[in-house]
Amino acid sequence: MDTTKALAELEVLRGFIDFVNRQRGVYCDCLSSFQGNKVRIERQVARVSRPVSRHIENGQTIIMRASLEDPTRPDVIHQRIIRADEFITANSEAGFNEQQVCWSIIVFIFAYWDEKIRKQIATIRGVEKDAVKINVFGDLRVLRRMIVHNGGVLGAADHARLKVLNGICQADAKISLTHDQMHTIFVAIKSAIGSLILEYTALLPGAPKPEDIVDIAVQNTGRS
Repeated sequence: MDTTKALAELEVLRGFIDFVNRQRGVYCDCLSSFQGNKVRIERQVARVSRPVSRHIENGQTIIMRASLEDPTRPDVIHQRIIRADEFITANSEAGFNEQQVCWSIIVFIFAYWDEKIRKQIATIRGVEKDAVKINVFGDLRVLRRMIVHNGGVLGAADHARLKVLNGICQADAKISLTHDQMHTIFVAIKSAIGSLILEYTALLPGAPKPEDIVDIAVQNTGRS
């Protein structure tokens, strides 16, 4: 075992684990905020909307005005104006806001892996960057390209290229992920990081299997 290379990679991967954990934290915080927005406006709609005459129908249309300025000022510029029902839909589970966060995290994690971490691992190993291949990041590359260049629609040919994440996406459909499916992506990434960490130790007695890893942390204790 090349201890020097193993320790050098471990330091790189420790930073990458921290990065992935921060993305998962942002994702969870965003979901909490979206749910809070949804509940707050649903309560407002319930107070303001009311039947008119004797017919059972919606009352007046409620318009949301979002601004970073004091709305009582005459020169205020509203950030946006949106119907309450559209606001509730956008902030609902698997709604537009959640999907935008999912897409952003996929694009960001892949870019960070491909442009920084993958290069560092290749340098440590003394190989070309393309020689460092991990299936889940190949899948993220496919998803990233569809998100950025194809409006998020995953074609059948590209779906067939997925090796790890093919079960959470549909062919010829827009990439739309549930909370459980995003969790699946995070677990797959952690398992991939685990496989890299075990590159030098996989054959040692007691070494775990990468596919059994659902979460991972590397303590920075320094070197003796």
